[in-house]
Amino acid sequence: MPTLTGRLEKPGEIFSLELKDLLNELRRRHWTLIRWGPEDEPCLMAAMFKWQACADVLILRDEHQATGYRVPTMDDSGVFNPARVSYQYHASPLWTLRAILGLPEPGQPGSPMALETPASACFVSEDLPKPVLVRPLGG
Repeated sequence: MPTLTGRLEKPGEIFSLELKDLLNELRRRHWTLIRWGPEDEPCLMAAMFKWQACADVLILRDEHQATGYRVPTMDDSGVFNPARVSYQYHASPLWTLRAILGLPEPGQPGSPMALETPASACFVSEDLPKPVLVRPLGG
């Protein structure tokens, strides 16, 4: 797996974080993993945490690009091709993971509520192989 490098909160302190570490954090929080393509060489990976009336989504495109968003939904349809989102963030996987996991629970103070048009990065191409769900991420 590729190594992701970033900076900690303290200036001058550098660390490395592998993609598997990010996925382990999602596992710890009981997210569902979705993979397009073979396990050893996926085309795309995503993770989703379903709330009662919405879902938090993380799309990992590669070691440099990721997207996180909150999408209102009553079922799983439209989660990877949302019409509207109440939050979106696009950056490296490390910062995107931090952003999406740092969102307040729906209905809590500070939770995003206003709906907006999603950026194109919130969409998953329909040309990809059939997705494989790993539900839940055990651990």
